[in-house]
Amino acid sequence: MLNIREIAKIAGVGKSTVSRVINQTGYVSDETRKKIEAVMQEYEYSPSAVARNLSKQQTNSIGIIIPQANNPFFDEILTGVESIAGENGYTISFSNTANDPKKERDAIKAFIEQRVSGMILQPTFSYEDSNYQAQLRKLLMRLHAPVVVVDRPLSYPICDGVFFDGYLASYQATEALIKGGNKTIGIITGNLNMKLAKERFDGYLQAMQDYSIPVHEEYFLMGDFTLEKAYDLVKTCIQEDKLPDAMFTTNNFATIGFMKAIIEENMQIGKDIRCVSFDYLDFADVLGLNLSYVGRHENMGELACRMLIDRIANPKLPRRTEIVQPHLVLKGSELKK
Repeated sequence: MLNIREIAKIAGVGKSTVSRVINQTGYVSDETRKKIEAVMQEYEYSPSAVARNLSKQQTNSIGIIIPQANNPFFDEILTGVESIAGENGYTISFSNTANDPKKERDAIKAFIEQRVSGMILQPTFSYEDSNYQAQLRKLLMRLHAPVVVVDRPLSYPICDGVFFDGYLASYQATEALIKGGNKTIGIITGNLNMKLAKERFDGYLQAMQDYSIPVHEEYFLMGDFTLEKAYDLVKTCIQEDKLPDAMFTTNNFATIGFMKAIIEENMQIGKDIRCVSFDYLDFADVLGLNLSYVGRHENMGELACRMLIDRIANPKLPRRTEIVQPHLVLKGSELKK
């Protein structure tokens, strides 16, 4: 985290000089003062934040920021964080950004004011933009508390991280459909400019190549990870009579959109078309769909919260990155009967 020593190093002055500027005591030349103030402004470093950090008046709370509260995956993350935080005497402050970068920045600023003990961050899709990452880094430096990043990595070396092996998960899901006897296999994914979508698409593609299954571009349904887009893409395939034997859906909303389109056409998943989904959907069981899926061996929220609490207690621990492995659950929807 940015401190007086680091401000001094960047500005090319001594720590005592920075301290005099912050506390407005003693003589500092106008030129030097402006140089120090420019560094503080660039890194959004305020005297009040310095004072809070020095006095260590942090609350016994953990901030958590997620991008989609209505996504069952992120709800699972939140539940995991709440469970471990409660067991360790921490309260939770929660913010949903709806994948809006401004809401994300505002949430971080709010946690700065609340003086949270630590923060768990699942960035918006804008996290891949280098300019936006620079903005996030400056804000996180003002937090003066440890941060664990979940699911979407940042190029910010002082954060711990918990991530999922989406490539392997996609490979295993596609492999299950191949072994289920399906000869044509499609995929519903997001824009391949997104690392998350590219990783999952690459896992699918590698499995198809390893098993010498022909790849047909008309079965690549490139959406935006929303229910509406997935629904429209599948409906178009049905109308044009271009459905493959099976479909791999790469996130919860893609799965829901796929299911909605198939059910509306009075088709049956597992009979008229096979499917393996990315993540577990409890209401699929309620509907009696017996939907096969690839999930996670560990709750990423629980893992992230334990990691954060360890970091709060032991700030000098080496930086940690955990990669959660996939867990394939087959219920029959992958089998061509």
